[in-house]
Amino acid sequence: MTLMWLLVALAIVPVAVVPLTGAMGRRAGWPLAVAFLALAAAMIPSAREVLDGGEITQTIAWLPALDVNLALRLDGLGLVFVMIALIIGAAVFLYSVEYLDEGRQLGFYLWMTAFAFGMVGLVLADDLIVLFACWEITSLASFLLIARSGSGAESASARTLFMTFVGGLTLLIAVVLTIVATGTTSVSQALTSDVWSDRPAFAAVVAVLVAVAGFTKAAQFPFHPWLPDAMAAATPVSAYLHAAAVVKAGIYLMLRFSEAFSDVLVWNVLLISVGLFTAAMAALFAFQQHDLKRLMAYSTVSQLGLITAAIGVGTDKALTAAVLHTIAHALFKSGLFMMVGVIDHSAGTRDFRRLPELRRVMPWSFATVILGTAGMAGIPPLLGFVGKETILGSMLEAPGPEWVGMLALVAAAAGSVLTVAYSAKIVLGSFVDGERAKVCHGPSARLFLPAAAPIWAGLPLGLAVGVLDLPVERAVQAMGGAEAYHLKLWHGLAPELLATVAAVAIGAALMTQRRALYRVIERPLLPGTGADALERTFAGATEVGRRIARSVAADHPRRHVVPPLMVLTLLLGLGSIAILTSGDVPATQPDLWRPIDIGLLVLIALGVAGTCLADSRIAATVSLGGVGIAVTVQLFALGAPDVGLTQLMVEVLTVLVIMMVLRKLPSRFGSSRLRRPGALVVLAGGVGLAAGLGTWLLTGRREKSAPADYYVSEGTTVTGGDNLVNVILVEFRALDTLGELAVLGLAGVAIVAVLATIPARTLDPPDKPRNLPLRPVSTLADPLAQAALSDPQSNLRAMQLLLRVLVPVLGVLSAAIFWRGHNEPGGGFIAALVGSAAVALVFLSRSDHRTVGSPRVHLALIGGGVLTALATGLLGFADSSFLQPLYGYVAGTKLSTSLLFDVGVYAAVLGLVLVAIDRLGGAPPEVPAEHPVDQEGAT
Repeated sequence: MTLMWLLVALAIVPVAVVPLTGAMGRRAGWPLAVAFLALAAAMIPSAREVLDGGEITQTIAWLPALDVNLALRLDGLGLVFVMIALIIGAAVFLYSVEYLDEGRQLGFYLWMTAFAFGMVGLVLADDLIVLFACWEITSLASFLLIARSGSGAESASARTLFMTFVGGLTLLIAVVLTIVATGTTSVSQALTSDVWSDRPAFAAVVAVLVAVAGFTKAAQFPFHPWLPDAMAAATPVSAYLHAAAVVKAGIYLMLRFSEAFSDVLVWNVLLISVGLFTAAMAALFAFQQHDLKRLMAYSTVSQLGLITAAIGVGTDKALTAAVLHTIAHALFKSGLFMMVGVIDHSAGTRDFRRLPELRRVMPWSFATVILGTAGMAGIPPLLGFVGKETILGSMLEAPGPEWVGMLALVAAAAGSVLTVAYSAKIVLGSFVDGERAKVCHGPSARLFLPAAAPIWAGLPLGLAVGVLDLPVERAVQAMGGAEAYHLKLWHGLAPELLATVAAVAIGAALMTQRRALYRVIERPLLPGTGADALERTFAGATEVGRRIARSVAADHPRRHVVPPLMVLTLLLGLGSIAILTSGDVPATQPDLWRPIDIGLLVLIALGVAGTCLADSRIAATVSLGGVGIAVTVQLFALGAPDVGLTQLMVEVLTVLVIMMVLRKLPSRFGSSRLRRPGALVVLAGGVGLAAGLGTWLLTGRREKSAPADYYVSEGTTVTGGDNLVNVILVEFRALDTLGELAVLGLAGVAIVAVLATIPARTLDPPDKPRNLPLRPVSTLADPLAQAALSDPQSNLRAMQLLLRVLVPVLGVLSAAIFWRGHNEPGGGFIAALVGSAAVALVFLSRSDHRTVGSPRVHLALIGGGVLTALATGLLGFADSSFLQPLYGYVAGTKLSTSLLFDVGVYAAVLGLVLVAIDRLGGAPPEVPAEHPVDQEGAT
């Protein structure tokens, strides 16, 4: 199976989960397990090629302009993690069928399979951008899996998201710096670049950033609190994410980048010190726990600390130890997490203080947990013993003087003493020390076997560890290692073996006095937990945010708009003065001041002044509309019909929407100390002068850029379209347009969401009685106004008759503008605005407040438009990359998929305008009698 097809298959699985869970409920885990095992089997030919010393790569152009490719690579390291994700995932799915409650369980299976897709994509990615994207997928999927576990998991999931957000941010910075410094987005090329040796300070900075990102996922100090927090999730989630997947993403990242940073001292010191400290600290916290699952969580943090320290040592033996213990840990820890669920199902609790003596009721579970904890404690002949012993031995190779290695070995061995102790606590507390009175039942085979299988696999793999020699060696070579350390169960009486014997002996001796030890250890050692510290941080940040918000907590726009405009004016003014005083002033061209330009400037200035000085809201809107029309004329005069048409239609619809909003407000601004018309004129003039001067100095005299020259010279040839503005928007820079389209869609959704918060009484129809007395129509001064409001239907008849002709004309005009957009001024955006004008006229021709379309139509147009544009982008992969236009001829006419993209633009824009008209054009509340009323017309 090719790598791309593997990812495609894993992307299809979450989609298939929807009908599967609908038909099979929790039993959907069976076909999902089969699918994961089938994918693992399909990777066997590729695995053989990798084990033979090869490397499989596959690249598809994604964003050629940004040199971003969907590049995948399978080497020895990626192979290890792909198999962990697929095989352990299959075991967890089989276990989930029996563990989960009856029901559909859509959220569980959906996000579990989405996470598997992200994890496999992460370890296969050979492009830094793709690697980062998959990293974020794993973060979001893990957050959603925890958050869906009930109200008790909400705060825990938020803390987890915050921790992984920190890691994502540092990884993003590291990725950007790496791309800029190495000049490539390829992971393999970037890691072998000379920049790491030529620029040691830069290498140290990036190494720290990558280490922090790895620490957040691998739950290393000080980012460890999220993993115990995550125990709020269901046990299958913990077995997969927190034993074999999420935490392994952090380990994978550090292993992958060790090729570049293994000789960077700050990398070595940081990983070794943090890893060993985390291993000892988490082992102590694990020993304190009453809850079996939280004990497992802290033990995971401790084991990952040992692996992190081995990565920090960076020698071939250390990297061998890290890879081997990663495999061993994935096996015994995923099985132990699932065995916790088995115990919980049987006894109804995970608390050591309430667990009965289970060894007689569950003998096979007893034996399995002994085997799993023995592997975790590093007792022979299990695979965990080989992995831990190799880690202990690699500590002696820590960079620096010889005493550094000895100190690292002693620290790791000291942590291993606590590992033996908490491993024994799991066995004794769960199966031996409990009361005998409580009656429990043993687990079913369907629950027990998937949990036991990974644990029992550690026994034959430990006895025949040589079978892992070649896979581990290929993984080490993928990290730049020369040759992996030879794996075998017995290495003689080496220091690491003596350290293991000492750790086991001391740990066992401590557990003989466990009752007294529990009384000393099982109490708070610190004033609070990591979760408490995070909550205090969140509370402090929230309070700071509230205080900042209070500074602008006012409805008047002066608080929100004036300060940014003043800062902008100051920056533009000072910058322009600096350029002028430097002498680098562009020469004034004779065509800069044409008579029409001066006339339009005067009109615009008068319109701005009228807007600022107007006391009536309607007068201000009319003045503002006049400014827009003058700008439209200016655009046409400059020879930009596309932009001019767009400006004209936007101006018309904007004024219309403003007028709809004004119906809900008093007709006049009224007196207020915050409204100073003279100051507004000064501010508007200052902003305009500063912006105009800055434009003239910075861009007004600049020659066309290289891309602009390319568009002019090659645009028509490449696209077959003569309208460069349109082909730039929907072909050359379609990605920008897609982003802007998404913003438009979000704006429409925001309108719906914000107006949904308005009390229903403000949107009641006019005939519903109000609490406040309303001003009678008869009191209006103007007789024409009285007549108009007495019989509004008669005023609309002429307009309704006109619309019978005008609406079809606007519809045909909209279609014509859309169709001609590729060669003449027009396109989807302008056409949608023309169509929206027809909708607006239909709305205005009604005497009541009926909407033009239903809310479902609004959102369907917006969502359908964005999805259409996105689907058009995906069609580009049929040629080379995302949003690459495809061309063809129909009846002798050259057509492009960019036409479909324009359809998406049309639909989304039309949907947005419909939302604005229907939602803002709802029935306004009548103005109370005490409100000011314009005596020259209706309220």
